[in-house]
Amino acid sequence: MEPATALDWQKHIKAGRQYLKTARNGTARPGVFTNELIYQLTAMAIEQLLVGLWQYHRQMPADHTLEGLVDGLASVCPLESPLADGIKDIGRFDDMCPLVPVKRNPLTDGEISLVLSVGERTAAFALAQVSPQTGGCT
Repeated sequence: MEPATALDWQKHIKAGRQYLKTARNGTARPGVFTNELIYQLTAMAIEQLLVGLWQYHRQMPADHTLEGLVDGLASVCPLESPLADGIKDIGRFDDMCPLVPVKRNPLTDGEISLVLSVGERTAAFALAQVSPQTGGCT
């Protein structure tokens, strides 16, 4: 068995895909999965997928906010502008690490659909970059 490394990108990609699958499936169970929970799961999925990309390129991100991850990847594996902007917008819906308690506005079903769409596009992008058939970032 190979020892775990700090750059174990496969685990991050797998975790991101699992978070996204849980969020997607959660939409069918609104009594259990609120929009807030689906949002948080999708944001975690995107974060894990982006960290996986960083690590695939043998880099460690200095900033784990969604905006910081996207901006930092620009020099290693840039995302297309619409996807990058969509991810940054998700980070603006909610400060996931506030220093003081904040009053959060619940996300609408339409906003959750957009968040999930960005999550799906992020997963597709990440998988394409680490696939031997596509050759990775250009």
